[in-house]
Amino acid sequence: MKANYLNNNIYRLITPPCVAILVYLLMLLIFDRLAEISNNFSPEELIFLVVVTAILFESYRFWLLKTDKIPILNRNKLLKFTVIYAGSFLITLGLVYAFFAVYYRFVIGISEFSSELVSFLIIFILVGILFHLFYLSIRFLDRQNSLLLEKEELNRKNIEFELEVFKNKLNPDFLYESLESVISLIRRDQVEGAEEYIDHLALFYRRILGNRYSEIITLEEEKLKIDEYLKLRNYNYSDNLIVNWALDDIKNIHVVPNMILQTIQLIEYSQQVDLNTKLEISIEDSDDTIRFRFLSSERLTPLPKFKNLKEAIQKTLTFYTDAKFEWQRVNSYIHLSLPKINIED
Repeated sequence: MKANYLNNNIYRLITPPCVAILVYLLMLLIFDRLAEISNNFSPEELIFLVVVTAILFESYRFWLLKTDKIPILNRNKLLKFTVIYAGSFLITLGLVYAFFAVYYRFVIGISEFSSELVSFLIIFILVGILFHLFYLSIRFLDRQNSLLLEKEELNRKNIEFELEVFKNKLNPDFLYESLESVISLIRRDQVEGAEEYIDHLALFYRRILGNRYSEIITLEEEKLKIDEYLKLRNYNYSDNLIVNWALDDIKNIHVVPNMILQTIQLIEYSQQVDLNTKLEISIEDSDDTIRFRFLSSERLTPLPKFKNLKEAIQKTLTFYTDAKFEWQRVNSYIHLSLPKINIED
């Protein structure tokens, strides 16, 4: 528990006088009429109460800090609170009786002061209870805040981890398919085609690994990666996977590494594309979003990876923006809206 307020000098200086003034006013109201308060007010008595209150509060502070360092009490909350209140009660009785006995007998010269002593004891016991209730409230709120902060920190680390996984994802399924394509080309004695394919594959992964430490990149850099990806996929699709870039200035648009690539793969998982079916995707600039538009040719059943990839894209976006990744059907076309990343934010 962080009890920094107990050691705060401003708190320790301001609280006792304020409490002492309230106690003194309360005692004047108990023993005098309201109209006589101004006549019976004594600065010396008020200073005495300020001193008593300050010593009491310092004693409470010392007792609370000491009990916090006892391991057995920290393991048993009920026992700890019992010890705290019992000790504070004894401190209040002992100090208040001692100070008031000295004050009344040796300063004022009165030997009979039982009614005043009982009244002050009752008030300071209530003050002590309020002091410790305030302490326990701060302790509880601090504990709740600590749990919330730990939860937020855990969520932040999870998002960062997912972001790193997203950026550095090499997509093993795509790699296996690419290697199978190389084997197929070699078996058909298309050695030059296999060499060209390997060159594109190496350049594609080199660009992915080149961005692995970047939090955001320009769309121009992402486009170079996608161009290599399309060349690789079109070996199997016979150039039926087409991406048309309809953006004015891709150098000033920033994206998360692999975000556009993963979105194209998401479309590929949900739409029919093969040697006989064309899939043409237009990527357009639309205010605060990058819009993907294509003619719908949905598979009867999307590939199993579709749902997981869609969730991964949305989770990655939450690290940068509150805007949502939207998938909408407009007539026979499907529109995807991907929020732009504002580098100033």
